Amino acid sequence: MNKSEFDAEFERLFDEAAENSEPLPTEFNADPSASWRTLQQRLQKEQRKAVWLRRAKWASVSAASLIAGAMLFSTLHTTEAFRPMFEMVYKAKNNTINVSVRSTENVSTEGAKTPPPPPDDMLPPPKLEDNRDLPNESAFRRVKVTLEEAASAAQFAMPIPAYIPSGYTLQEATVHITLGESKASAVKLVYQGSADNQGQLEILFRKRSFSANADRPDGIRTFTAPVKGGGELEWNNQDINIIVRSAMTEQELNKIGEGLKVKQ
Repeated sequence: MNKSEFDAEFERLFDEAAENSEPLPTEFNADPSASWRTLQQRLQKEQRKAVWLRRAKWASVSAASLIAGAMLFSTLHTTEAFRPMFEMVYKAKNNTINVSVRSTENVSTEGAKTPPPPPDDMLPPPKLEDNRDLPNESAFRRVKVTLEEAASAAQFAMPIPAYIPSGYTLQEATVHITLGESKASAVKLVYQGSADNQGQLEILFRKRSFSANADRPDGIRTFTAPVKGGGELEWNNQDINIIVRSAMTEQELNKIGEGLKVKQ
């Protein structure tokens, strides 16, 4: 068989084989259920492992806590073994909430190089700036009352004006009550003049400690003339500080001051 005959026979056999063979499927769809079941089993296994690790972690923490408690409170009675190590003490003071954390044990300061800080109760309260008016405290309440009610509400013996210049009438009386106190720590009387050139007359009674001049001797009246006009007459009388303020002469203000007497 020559080469041309071999080629012809090969082509005939190849064509015959191709005609008799089955066609290949155009699509192949695998069953996904087996793979999905395998994936679910792996997920459940991981979840069980995470739960076990979490339980083991908390169990170890609880065991360590019990051991530490037994070592720290070995000298306490059984009923006191689980008392907290620290006590939270809440105190309302100066309109703020202070949280104090302290140990239940008495700690010795022997050998310390510096003294311990003083407790909060021993710290002096911040000194208020003298505004020469009703105190500018952080917490207070003010009430407008009558002259008689103001004298009764004050925590000190408030003098009653015996002399007020002609044309002036009491416009308002205000009592200032510091937070936590039941009596007024300051009283302000405002008189209004009927004439256009009279203006206002203010008389201020307050605790002596509110004044920057609390160290001055009793009864020594001091007259000052502010830049804005008018004048102020200030003096101390036992536990109170008194300021009379108006656009009057020093002689007229002294006359008002002499008429401030405490009712017997």
